[in-house]
Amino acid sequence: MSARALLVAYLTLGVADSVLAAADVDGPRWVTKTLLMPVLIAFVWVAARPGTEHDLRLPIGALVGGFVGDVGLLVDREATFLVGMAGFAVGHVCYLLAFRRVGITLPPWLPAVYLLAWGAMMATVRGGLDDLLVPVLGYSLLLTAMAVCAAGVGRRTGLGGALFLGSDAVIALGLADVDLFPGQAALVMPTYVAGQLLLALTWASRPFPRRHADEAADPRSTASSG
Repeated sequence: MSARALLVAYLTLGVADSVLAAADVDGPRWVTKTLLMPVLIAFVWVAARPGTEHDLRLPIGALVGGFVGDVGLLVDREATFLVGMAGFAVGHVCYLLAFRRVGITLPPWLPAVYLLAWGAMMATVRGGLDDLLVPVLGYSLLLTAMAVCAAGVGRRTGLGGALFLGSDAVIALGLADVDLFPGQAALVMPTYVAGQLLLALTWASRPFPRRHADEAADPRSTASSG
């Protein structure tokens, strides 16, 4: 399957799952949500920039962590929620290590801005988290670190990290029974789907690899580009 077809499949699944989540229809989400990360992994593999194939283990590991998180959060039990959170946490560690390989350049004020936002969010939700307070505090700090480092890779990657952070912030609000605005839960999946895609595009080529493969097979293209 081509990279474009996989991208369309991912976006279609993302839209479908976002609609199902907003409508509170759980059954079909065992298909739409569980397929999201496998399809995105396939996309990253097919669309990888030439020469980066050996650098894909960490981003793919991050997406595998996302898959574990997606499945864990589908089950309405605290134990499986913690398993899902652990999956996402492993994914964030993989992203952090992968960003380090790509290269991170940050303005000195940006970590402080994200840390202030993290503190404000934790102050908002901590009263309603009960037994989940400590794991959520640790996980959210790791997620914030991932979002900060993503911003140091590039604008597109940074936006992906920010959207991922925003998605999980809305989940935290729901766990704490804090309603900041009507329909806030409907934002979880669209921001998550977009965030994971933008993060994954860090390792994908544009245009997609078929053109690169054609150019690599044609020595004239290399000569003309030099």
